Amino acid sequence: MFRLSNRLSGNAASQAAQCIRTLALSNQTGMTAVLGHANMARLRGASGVLAQTASYSSVPRQMTQQISLKEVGIMDPYVIPEKESRPSIFSDYKKWVKYAKLRMRNTGMTAASTLGMCWKLKDFGITARFLGESEEAYIGMNEAFARGDRGYLEEICTPSMYAKLKGQLKDRVGRYEWKYHGLVEKPQIVSIRQGQIGGHVLIQMIIRLHTNQSMGVFDKKNKIIAGNLKETVPVLEYIVFQRYITDPEDNWKILGKASPESSS
Repeated sequence: MFRLSNRLSGNAASQAAQCIRTLALSNQTGMTAVLGHANMARLRGASGVLAQTASYSSVPRQMTQQISLKEVGIMDPYVIPEKESRPSIFSDYKKWVKYAKLRMRNTGMTAASTLGMCWKLKDFGITARFLGESEEAYIGMNEAFARGDRGYLEEICTPSMYAKLKGQLKDRVGRYEWKYHGLVEKPQIVSIRQGQIGGHVLIQMIIRLHTNQSMGVFDKKNKIIAGNLKETVPVLEYIVFQRYITDPEDNWKILGKASPESSS
């Protein structure tokens, strides 16, 4: 599993400010798309790596013996709508006011959680580095799901997320191939939330990942039955990562996904 090192910063105030600036710039701006809806209905279990689910949750395995907790879901699934979906102050003032309040609340909570996380980890460069790490983890999960690598999926996902993907692997038809064709846009941090559970501090990040992908499903005779590896499809997903930062043995893992629709 990918892991970000904890490095002590020299000028904490300056680096904290840079951390917030990086976050602000990041906020400026599925497999269903790859395979198509018809093929999705045809192929049971072929609903994509993240299973078109709103949320998954878990407590890291190494912590379950230390604290007794029920699994937690996404603490705050709010995702700022894409520009074309945002309400207009001129056409629907009430919806715009609601959107403006939610966006302001999200920005404030994200900034506070970011500073809290950076301060506890003594690492004010974590958010900038994490964007690259999140892309790598996302690629790794898709590739592992395509080849049926349960071991890697278990390592990179939370237990309940892994359980869902494991069920899909069991039910799916054919052999999968998935290819990554680069970013459409740079990864962006949409939300950071911090919570305290049983004396442990939990951090959840929602990352906006807009990538080009292609996928094909093949039968036993190696004949393609869904998708097209030569056809690149842009896929926009909001991936939720979590980590118990007070547990030195815990790593960032994929918790599930969020969407503007599920958070409205």
